[in-house]
Amino acid sequence: MKQRRSTHAFVYRAGIGLAGTQITCDAAGFPSDLIFLSHARALPPRGPAALFDTRAGRRQIVTTEQTLRLLGDAGDKLRARTLPAAFGRPFNLGEHRIEVVPTGFLPGAAALFCESEGRRVFYLGAFCPEPPIPGIMASEVRHADAICIDATFGDARLVFPPRQEAIASVRAFVQKALGDGRTPVLLASPFGALPAVALDLAQAGIAMRAHPRIVAVLARLRGACVTVPAPARFTGRVLSHEVLLWPPEARDASALATLENLDFALVSGSAADPEAVARMRVQQGFPLTNMPSAAEILAAVEVTGAQEVALFHRGAESLVTLMRARSLDAYAIGAPRQMLLPVDHR
Repeated sequence: MKQRRSTHAFVYRAGIGLAGTQITCDAAGFPSDLIFLSHARALPPRGPAALFDTRAGRRQIVTTEQTLRLLGDAGDKLRARTLPAAFGRPFNLGEHRIEVVPTGFLPGAAALFCESEGRRVFYLGAFCPEPPIPGIMASEVRHADAICIDATFGDARLVFPPRQEAIASVRAFVQKALGDGRTPVLLASPFGALPAVALDLAQAGIAMRAHPRIVAVLARLRGACVTVPAPARFTGRVLSHEVLLWPPEARDASALATLENLDFALVSGSAADPEAVARMRVQQGFPLTNMPSAAEILAAVEVTGAQEVALFHRGAESLVTLMRARSLDAYAIGAPRQMLLPVDHR
């Protein structure tokens, strides 16, 4: 059923929705909604369950095959509700022309381009201008009237070095720790900076051991990106020549307390924030992410030509101010409590 059009192209209704449609992006939405799932980390850990739950109503999902594979068991359960989408194959949904476009963020990660009644709306979400590892399709953009972007690291005060420079710095940290007879522990997300770092360490001949969750995610990533290394599974011990890959959310795990001579580093976009580095109690922070910086967001908006810009997640408010100074119709979108969530570690 066609819905009344809002002044803005994006509205918040149990998730970010496209005004005038029943399309909701990266959220459970309402039982009658069509859910666009842009990538495997778009929902919180228990989010996919809400989509295949028996109470999920008539929800159907638009996503890519690679995203379903990265979701593992949850992706298998979503297949029955999924309308498969492929890059370069637009389709019609009622009076709307829909196209999914690669974003370079993860294998299968996609943006949604919707054209209807002469209005071009582009839900870009999370994107990475430089694919972090071989096998991920490069990000594409479309000319649009309105665009919506994940601004998690969109605060212009956050400074990010070039990605390859940051990766080289992580390698130097690891090599120094090993040379000093210590065990380097890299706190990083397997859906974020970690795959690129792990690939670089493998190419340098450095042995790796990883938390079981990281091992599992890297194995799924390897299905799309064959160069992703396969670290040994952590079972309570780390050999003297190994680096330990560990999820940031498990920084206080009891398993780490039994190990000695550890040097910790946070490898994440959140490492651009000194307070985040201090909270993680690490020797060093390396600002590295597969999500866009403020400069990259501004560049993407300029390329699309969009005059309306919706931003979500933590960096939205400061970037809205900057964009309004450039005469753009910019606004933050999302439930009030979403603006209070901690910065994630991608």
